[in-house]
Amino acid sequence: MAQEEHFDQDSLEMLKEVMDDEFGDLILVYIKDSDDRLPLIHDALAAADATRLRELAHSFKGASSNISAAPLAELCFRLESAARESQLADADALVAAIESEYRQVAALLKDML
Repeated sequence: MAQEEHFDQDSLEMLKEVMDDEFGDLILVYIKDSDDRLPLIHDALAAADATRLRELAHSFKGASSNISAAPLAELCFRLESAARESQLADADALVAAIESEYRQVAALLKDML
């Protein structure tokens, strides 16, 4: 699994440098929050709660951007946009893609610890 496929490498290196010893803490918080957020996304989708889905996707997008996981952030943006427009017909596929990408990102992040 190539790290370059899942992260903006330059931004990730800068983040590591800036965070220094606290980089590991940042990663652990991101993973914990994301693990907690995914079931909420599934619940919002199952309930067809577009507002809640938009909010969750927005926060996941921001957190993923903060750790330089650009492809994951883009998927979250697409879900956020779909939910904003209440276009949930393909949202299940987007949520599945988000979950798959997140699992790869989380595995790579854990390897960095």
